[in-house]
Amino acid sequence: MEKIQHHFKPSCKKKCNRRSFIVKSIYTSLGIGLSSSLLVAASTPCFYGKKQDEEIFKVLDELVDKYLPIITTCSMTSFYALNEAFNLKADKFVKALAPFPGIASRGETCGAVSGCLSGIALVYEDDDIFNKDKHGLSFKPSSTFCSKFEMEYGSTRCRDVIENVTGKKYNLAKPDDYDVLRQEGAFSHCPSVIKKAVHIAAEIILVKSNSIS
Repeated sequence: MEKIQHHFKPSCKKKCNRRSFIVKSIYTSLGIGLSSSLLVAASTPCFYGKKQDEEIFKVLDELVDKYLPIITTCSMTSFYALNEAFNLKADKFVKALAPFPGIASRGETCGAVSGCLSGIALVYEDDDIFNKDKHGLSFKPSSTFCSKFEMEYGSTRCRDVIENVTGKKYNLAKPDDYDVLRQEGAFSHCPSVIKKAVHIAAEIILVKSNSIS
């Protein structure tokens, strides 16, 4: 898999910070042309921080809204949103995340966490998986992601996240237990959880892309 810096290779002659090209790449991946004002802004080194992040978050939110009703799982949707936005070219990997919500629907790790950690790993880990000197490059950024997610929801476990957003404790030990969540509309909270997760992951990915500018 190509490194992320290849996806965001600058096309202008002036020296621009790599982060400015993230916005262009996202809109290109969606088949959307940048407005003239945003195109100018995204091509300037000063297009940093909150303004740029808000644009990226907006696109990620649109991807989640578009694909969650189709893909249906938090793990695949979160990963696919990052895959599309950052051009990770890992479409074939998406289906491997199918059983990850609650790790096989047992109330364990939230699928949005699993999907985002997978995206972070694709960006941070070296392509040569047999190079022992470059193993574990995603551990620290992944730990950062989990800490920030826990700050929002108190845990990375599916059952705990659901309790946090619904105010109700559910017994989730097997796939059939999730039927109650559907019946009571608890899954209506999932889009906001997925969006928050991909926002956190995007910030961490941007740190990597900025460090290689």
